[in-house]
Order: sequence, then C-alpha cells, then structure tokens
Amino acid sequence: MSRQLVTLADEFLAGRPYSIIDREPSDWAGDAHDYYSVGNYSWPNPETADGLPYIRIDGRRNPDSFSDRYDKRRFRQTVAAVNTLVQAHVRTGEARYADAAVARLERWFLDPATAMRPNFAHAAALPGHHDGAAIGQIEATLLTDLVDHVDLLVRAGRFTERLPLLQDWFAELTNWMRSSELGRQEELMANNHGVWWDAQVLRYLQFVDDRTALTEVLDRFDIRLRQIAPGGALPRELARPDSLLYTTYCLRAFAVCCRVAAAEGRDLWKAPAEPGFGSLRDAFQFWAEHGNDDRRWIWPRQPSDLDRTALWLADEAAAVYQTPSLKAFAEALRRRDLPAPEIPSTAAMEHIPT
Repeated sequence: MSRQLVTLADEFLAGRPYSIIDREPSDWAGDAHDYYSVGNYSWPNPETADGLPYIRIDGRRNPDSFSDRYDKRRFRQTVAAVNTLVQAHVRTGEARYADAAVARLERWFLDPATAMRPNFAHAAALPGHHDGAAIGQIEATLLTDLVDHVDLLVRAGRFTERLPLLQDWFAELTNWMRSSELGRQEELMANNHGVWWDAQVLRYLQFVDDRTALTEVLDRFDIRLRQIAPGGALPRELARPDSLLYTTYCLRAFAVCCRVAAAEGRDLWKAPAEPGFGSLRDAFQFWAEHGNDDRRWIWPRQPSDLDRTALWLADEAAAVYQTPSLKAFAEALRRRDLPAPEIPSTAAMEHIPT
C-alpha cells in the first residue's frame, strides 16, 4: 500500500469539508449556491483603475482565479479529497476514510443548506464582459473522476442509500448541459471543449443509467473525430501556448468516451477515419511519436507540462493499439519523475503497490 496515499488521506481527514457557500464576499451579486469562477487566463485590465473589463491572456494563469472569492479551489479540493479518501478506504478497509468521503459528498452536493446548484452557468466569468461562459463547463471535467470513485465507494458497500440523490444531482447537471444555451454552445465546440462535453455527458449518463440518452450521444461521436487531421495532429490543440498539455488533455477526453462506449459494447478506439480526417489511432500515434522526441515536438510548449495522467493514458493506449511507438512513449514517461495529478484518478490505483 502507498504510504503517500495514506498520508494524503490523513491530511484530508484533518481538514474540514468545504461547501459552495464558503465563498468569500466579492463584487458578484449571484446566489451563494451558484458555482462562480473566473477563467484561469482572465486578468484585470492594466489600463483601467478598476481593472475592468478583464482581459484574457492565453496560457498565463492568474493565481487570483484560485482565491476564495471564487469557488474553483474549494471545488477542486473537495473532489481531490473525496477521491483520495475513497482510495484510502479501498486500500485499507478503514471506515473513517469512507465516512469522511461521504461527509464531503453530502456537504458539497446533497445537503440543501450547503449544496451547489447542478450547473456551471457562472463559471469562467470575465468581469466587465459577462458573469459566465460556455467554456466554464471545462471546470467540471474532474467530476468524471469523482463518479468513478463514487462507484468504488458503492461497490464497497458505502453510500448506497444516498446514491439516488447524487444521481439526481448529476441528472440535473446533464440536463442543463444538454438543454441550456451555454451547454449547447459548449457541445458545438470543435476542440478539447467539445470532446470533454461528450466525455462528461456520456460518463454522467452512464452514472445515472440513462441508456437512451447515452445512445443518442454515442451515435454521433464520429463528429468529434473531425478534429483530427489526416496525420493524427489535433490542430486546435497544437495552436495553444502549451500544445503538448492540451493535446494530452484532449486525448484524455477521447479515452473517457471510449471507456463508456466499451461498457455499452462499442469500440470507439478503432473507429475508422472519415475521408479527409484522421482516426483516433492516428491521433494517439502522433502524440506518441512526437511527444517522445523533443526535436519533433515543434509547437509551443511549457516546462513541466505533463503529469502522471499522461503515463496512464499512454499505458491505456498502448494496451489498445499495441504499437511500438506508444509502448516506447509509455516507457519513456515511466522513466520520468512525473508529478502526481492534483485530482486523483482511479487509474492511479493500478500503479500503487499493494
């Protein structure tokens, strides 16, 4: 068992559960139960006294976006805590870890006095322009990891009575993503945002067992493959200041979609390419062949742009495609001292010694 996992779980045990209503006062006049954040790349305007309207600088993170005037940090910490505590419970069998995970789920999602409303309508605000944008739904992607851990918790015999209430919360979130104007805008994005919209909606529909809606989303998955160029590149991700990170991030979303589809008896990993486009196999090959050679990754990137999720993704893709380049990339990543991700994944459990 990983001592690091238990140590981290004990640190979360010592802390208190967060809620959406813990937000510090700010100029925003919204409801305390509505999730509110500014975009990572949103900055006060240096040319105005009050900083308004904010400006966006792609690739440059504003540390203030993680202050407690917004909900992003506490939201991420809540998900990280739940995931870590569930993993510790599964590894040790100690009830205190499961109890603490359940307490955090209750406080953030279920208790009417403290719960977040199931939408991200006010995420990624750009003050002076708007108080929420479609792209803010990308902040919810870590919930795909959270429901994986809730499934583990339920399989361990915990949280079974409260599970239907959390499923209701996710059903409402999914309905908002599929029917609201902001949700539909995000659905139409032709980059990682669009793929992550699919990944989220598919995983949440699987979680709430809405097979009809899940099939509807799967049936038009081929649209997402049109982001892939004939040689396997993802041009919209390569155009970003941190192109390797964004390519990896987009491929992670594709992998979530493929896992959900596999549970439904569909193999999206090997879906054929349409004329004029590349396949998902091409995209993973491109990522491996270029990502494993700094001389070939000629697009903008930043130092320390990968964490262990890249290794787990490479391992998964290598197992699916069995190509030498993906196997070599996975081994190269394994030799690197990659940092652990901020949000624990169930994939990590396969890499923790027992």
